[in-house]
Amino acid sequence: MSLEKLGTYPVDGAQARKRGDLVKVAKSDRLNMVSGRDHPVLIQFCVSNDYMHVGELTIPVGGVGPRASEPDSHEGDAVFYVLQGPATFYLADTDETFHIRDGESFFLPGGISYQCLNYGSNPIRMVFTIAPGL
Repeated sequence: MSLEKLGTYPVDGAQARKRGDLVKVAKSDRLNMVSGRDHPVLIQFCVSNDYMHVGELTIPVGGVGPRASEPDSHEGDAVFYVLQGPATFYLADTDETFHIRDGESFFLPGGISYQCLNYGSNPIRMVFTIAPGL
């Protein structure tokens, strides 16, 4: 699937709201992308439109030191739920770290710069939702 669909996947948000249709996205139909040049991570989008992005983030293991996502920030608030971790969030603006275990959530206000780090020996898997349009 093409990354040009990001923001309108699996359907355009305005069209979906107008029709009132429910959309089910199978794991095999997710919009997959590897994000990050220096710190690549797998992002699988279930939904990406003008109101929200919903998906799964996987941070691998291996290499020298911890694996991490690229520094990032979002226009809207985000919530991450750790399926397999633990995950460490580093907030650059405040120089704070938060350790999030399996089954825990992390709320990230819009506009905050962060990185997610994997200090463990297994990949980190998290589901997330970002609300850029709210």
